[in-house]
Amino acid sequence: MVYDILVLGAGHAGVEASFVASKLNKKVALVTYSKKDISQLHCNVSIGGPAKGIVVRELDVFNALMPIGTDETQVQTKILNASKGPAVQVLRAQIDKINYPKWMQKHLLASKVNLIEAIVVSLIIEENTVKGVVLKNGDKIYAEVVIITAGTFLSSKTMKGKIITKEGPNGLFTIETISEQIKNYGVKTMRLKTGTPPRILTSSIDFSNLKPEGGSDKPVFFTRNRKIQKTFENNPAFLTYTNDKTHQIINKNITSSYLFSDEITGVGPRYCPSIEDKVKRFSSKNRHQLFLEIESSEMDTTYISGLSSSLPQEIQEEIVHTIPGLEKAIIKKYAYAIEYDSIDPRQLKQTLELKKINNLFMAGQVNGTSGYEEAAGQGLIAGVNAVRKINNQSPFIIDRNEGYLGVMIDDITTKGILDPYRLLTSRAEYRLLLRNDNAEQRLYKKAFEFDLISSEEFLQYEEKFNCYEQFKEFLKTTKISLNNQNFQRLIKDLDINKGLTLGRYDLFTLIKRPEFNLQNLFDYQIFELPLDFKSFNEQDFETISIEIKFEGYLKKQQREVKKYYSMQKLLIDEELDYSIVPNLAIEAVEKFTKFKPTTLHQASSISGINPSDIMMLWTYLRNKEK
Repeated sequence: MVYDILVLGAGHAGVEASFVASKLNKKVALVTYSKKDISQLHCNVSIGGPAKGIVVRELDVFNALMPIGTDETQVQTKILNASKGPAVQVLRAQIDKINYPKWMQKHLLASKVNLIEAIVVSLIIEENTVKGVVLKNGDKIYAEVVIITAGTFLSSKTMKGKIITKEGPNGLFTIETISEQIKNYGVKTMRLKTGTPPRILTSSIDFSNLKPEGGSDKPVFFTRNRKIQKTFENNPAFLTYTNDKTHQIINKNITSSYLFSDEITGVGPRYCPSIEDKVKRFSSKNRHQLFLEIESSEMDTTYISGLSSSLPQEIQEEIVHTIPGLEKAIIKKYAYAIEYDSIDPRQLKQTLELKKINNLFMAGQVNGTSGYEEAAGQGLIAGVNAVRKINNQSPFIIDRNEGYLGVMIDDITTKGILDPYRLLTSRAEYRLLLRNDNAEQRLYKKAFEFDLISSEEFLQYEEKFNCYEQFKEFLKTTKISLNNQNFQRLIKDLDINKGLTLGRYDLFTLIKRPEFNLQNLFDYQIFELPLDFKSFNEQDFETISIEIKFEGYLKKQQREVKKYYSMQKLLIDEELDYSIVPNLAIEAVEKFTKFKPTTLHQASSISGINPSDIMMLWTYLRNKEK
């Protein structure tokens, strides 16, 4: 069997990589043990959250599967940080653990992707170039490009107390041979770990004294250009807490946890620690919050978010029964930790192709990241770049100022990781430009340039955002008197007692004030919406209001972006001999030679590089360019 592209693993990265490559007219095969593995939710039952939710919005612009699959299977969606600034507001959806994989399986199997149910035992590599794979039954599959999206299944083992089992998540098989094979080609791997909490019988929970945590009171979705078939839901999660008794049990038995044994070699996630980690690291806190989320309408289990653990089963029983609402809870599936191989992502190009093995791409948790959203984003990036490499086309790179996808890829390939990488808004220096509400504006031109949206979609976006600018001009020329009765009613309802003097205000200036936005001015009929803008909805009003209110800050960040681009334009030949760069420090020569940066910005992000080194390199590149 011969394919253009072969994808190994049907998790969130593998699904997006294979789907986008097939849409770009390549012959694609996806290899997985069983079609039931497609898009399984091995850990939590949510998609989105800080920064991650914006990644899902970005994926929507590129017509990926995750955004619409999330909207079609959500049971609760909410806007996080709604009371804070627009740079950190994001969506988070709780999804159905059974229906989400079903939806993804249905749409992937209906595509042109050829699914092969098998186990891969090794890669076929000739002269540092991957040529295909060997299956467990001895069959060989050949492809021009191979994409490994193995998640946490490379040389993995699970831990429940001192019980250690060689297996992947949920007792599935693990693959040990591929890690060893790529190590022989000089690829550095590292051990990471993560974990998952207990699942308990929903019927055994006492909800009477638990605080319900609902979602948005109005429909909100990740997708904005597709009609969602499913009715918006708002099923509550429930909030509870650990307590002193819980912590006493954990401290008494902490040496029983694999995470605190001498055998552990993997590094755990900094931003999603186990309950043992939390109790030990934050000993001054007398409680930690837990969220109870029902896993599926077709299941009788509830997920305890925040109680990840590797303690023995009998200790888990004691811990759970100290928690309010769970005193009589029955554990149906015990928590466990998992340790696995990932690669050092600094060995990847920004296309996600390995530097040391040609035509071999890596995407997802195998690159040292955590989370479904980060994996899906990498899958899309790897899939598009695999296609473009075959076509001898320029690479698909998203810059840091264009999207959180660009922030993530730049971070992991340049700075590397010490623990499983999680996207956060604090990682983005241009986060006011990378908002939840403006993903289409940032990325629709790039999506069209790389054939990820149609001409019709492109023109719809173009027309919409041209209307935004025309509408701003309308606001600048439309004035309202303070004596206007509707305006007086709005001022009274908003309880504004000062700051407004008699006179006429143009609407653009008025919206710059924190109390006002386009939606409330429109709701109170302060102005009549011209016919040309009748198609605007609440989301359009929100984006335009943000652009007006934060106009000064946005212009400042755009000036910073220009400086960033001046560094990005200075491209570096991967084969550059840094020893010939005048006055470059020996340490800088060694690091540049090792990491092979492709732009001056990437070179400046490498840990341990001094500004003087960048100045020397900049001078050399400019002189060479002239």
